[in-house]
Amino acid sequence: MIPDPNDIMNFYPVINAPVQTVDLTSIRDSPGRFCMSFGFDLNPLVSSIEKVGLINPPLVRRDQEEIEIVTGYRRIMALKALNRTTVPCRMVDEERFGHLQCLILNLHDNLCTRKLNDVEKGMVLSRISPWVPRQEIVGRYLPLLELRPDEKNLFFFLEVERDGDTGTKRFIAKEGVTWPVVNILSDMDAPARVSLLRGISYLKFNINQQLQFIDYIVDISYIEGTSIPCIVSQVGIAGIPSKTPNRPQQAKTVLSYLKTRRYPTIMKTEKRFQKTVSDLNLPDGIRIAPPPFFEGDQYRLQIAFREGEELMSKLKQLNNIKSISLIKNPWDEISE
Repeated sequence: MIPDPNDIMNFYPVINAPVQTVDLTSIRDSPGRFCMSFGFDLNPLVSSIEKVGLINPPLVRRDQEEIEIVTGYRRIMALKALNRTTVPCRMVDEERFGHLQCLILNLHDNLCTRKLNDVEKGMVLSRISPWVPRQEIVGRYLPLLELRPDEKNLFFFLEVERDGDTGTKRFIAKEGVTWPVVNILSDMDAPARVSLLRGISYLKFNINQQLQFIDYIVDISYIEGTSIPCIVSQVGIAGIPSKTPNRPQQAKTVLSYLKTRRYPTIMKTEKRFQKTVSDLNLPDGIRIAPPPFFEGDQYRLQIAFREGEELMSKLKQLNNIKSISLIKNPWDEISE
């Protein structure tokens, strides 16, 4: 019977594992089945080992003729970067350390030293899911990873690990994913979810922009009867953004395009109103604002001034602008 890997008393003490010198060329560069590291900066660890040496030996397992890294993948990569030829490792065998036990050891080895990013959390869940009942993953491991214990979270992070491309994963690892985004995307099919995540990662949207981007595209898909991947491609990830000089401006350009496509009448009304106000040549510090989404008939006049005399001067200038009377309900103009 396989011992419960969550019961530490069932583990053969790692401290009893003999330390052996291992040829680094016998250990592959690929992360391996137990690795849970992604998007890390190796330089600080390289610098640390160069100055004070390797303090904590990696844990490896001999699986038939191959040596697998159980814990310490980044340490081994750092030693290779330093052109070292050997590494002292604690060696365990497959009989005492089964696959799940190795995964749990790696997980806790990481959790006690650092905070996992969202891609690494997906790696953890993906690796343990074939071995641990779904209910236990949701109830025990999601909270352990500081994730809401919800099936949607489990589904989303498993899908990101399975379907996410490297660029998308790098963005998620750096920026993280909020619950509102997870909640929306986990209800979508894989093509829609993947296309939205790629668009979000390419344009490097902040959290509010991510939600706007998703909402606009979902609404447009429903209104126009067009698939979400098709709309994302029509946005022009290689078209509209390339006309603007930087990513923040690209993000604004895309959101403006989507807003116009989602609310064509409102945007047409807004442009007409902005032109009317622009033609008034208002004095500096004076602004006329319409009701939000032009829902209502109350407009706002804002005047910035330092003292009463300046206010009186601006009011007189306003009084002399006869074309102010041209401002009216823009819906009436559209219907004309």
